[in-house]
Amino acid sequence: MATYEKHSILDVPPATLFAWHVRPGAFERLAPPWEHLRVLSRHGGIADGSRLTMEIRRGLLKIRWEAVHRGFVDGVQFQDVQVAGPFKRWVHTHRVAPAPEGRAELIDEVDYALPFGPLGALAGGLVARRMMDRTFSFRHRRIATDLERHRAIGRGRRLRLVLTGHAGFILTQLAAFLSTGGHLVHVFPTGENGTTGPSHSAWGPTAVPDFAALEQADAVIHIGLDALDTLLDSLDQRRSRAHTVIALPAAAAGADAAVDGEKLQATVTGATRRVVVPLTPGVLVAATPIDGLVPAEALTPSVDGALVGLDDFIGATYFAICDDAVRGFVDVTLPRTGETSALPAAIAKWSPEVRVLQLRAPLRAAARSVTEIGFTPTNPTLGETIACELGWPG
Repeated sequence: MATYEKHSILDVPPATLFAWHVRPGAFERLAPPWEHLRVLSRHGGIADGSRLTMEIRRGLLKIRWEAVHRGFVDGVQFQDVQVAGPFKRWVHTHRVAPAPEGRAELIDEVDYALPFGPLGALAGGLVARRMMDRTFSFRHRRIATDLERHRAIGRGRRLRLVLTGHAGFILTQLAAFLSTGGHLVHVFPTGENGTTGPSHSAWGPTAVPDFAALEQADAVIHIGLDALDTLLDSLDQRRSRAHTVIALPAAAAGADAAVDGEKLQATVTGATRRVVVPLTPGVLVAATPIDGLVPAEALTPSVDGALVGLDDFIGATYFAICDDAVRGFVDVTLPRTGETSALPAAIAKWSPEVRVLQLRAPLRAAARSVTEIGFTPTNPTLGETIACELGWPG
């Protein structure tokens, strides 16, 4: 049997760090984006007796992994224990401990054993440790980044937020980020078939939404620019208290899917609420989690051109939600000063594992850079962005 440990000091109180793990969306934020991972079933959260069953794909091989939670001590720890899966033994203890100056220590401890006895340990031991180094480095950095953004941008506020529009990877990750930050999140996505926008006053959801949530929302975040005018009309008709609407471009289905920029401009400028449209031609993401979730023609393996990383796209969206000074069209594109189309040598080997998700940006929309308004990207260079999306490989 072997043991793996990862420790990090985070600049938040222990209670804040533990609460992040308890809230819905933590698993989605922590799932390694380079893994072919699919949740098959989930019962409960992280309390004792809760279960999670997932499938991990390795080429043509599909591995079923079932874990049960136990050892829950509120504010201190919880465990996930493998019931069935690739390891002979797997007990992962998530622990939060006080650190000096009111900070928190995040501790991951894994007691594990590989299958096939000593031969398996000899053959797979180094591979397993490298896998865990990559996974837990990614997880610790993402937790630290998310918590810092909620502290610096959200400033402790708890908002009621409604997310609607095109279902998919970005909406799922945005909802998980907002939920783990303590916001009350209601998600009403459109269908997976990529149909655009609403055809009636419900403005989009295939299931009947909770209109009380809509009416009481502080902000609405909608993915899909072509339905913005109908959404705003519906909010007015229902006298929603939502003072902010964030409209994000959806994945492009092809070159002919451009949004009518003039119509969109008129909608934004004529709105009675604060409307923000964050724009970027493309979002850089790890290839694995979007496999089969978006139209193939909306993806490109090229990283030459204007883009932004997924985490900074989410961060800029959160900045737009929370800062009332942000209005109209804003450019969230990663600055590429001094970089050419050739990737830095240190990260070139990882480029086959990333994709750029092309978004439906209007053809002619003057947008002020979100960094000029006050947003600070976590990954200001292409190299840092790729390394972030792929788990900070060394």
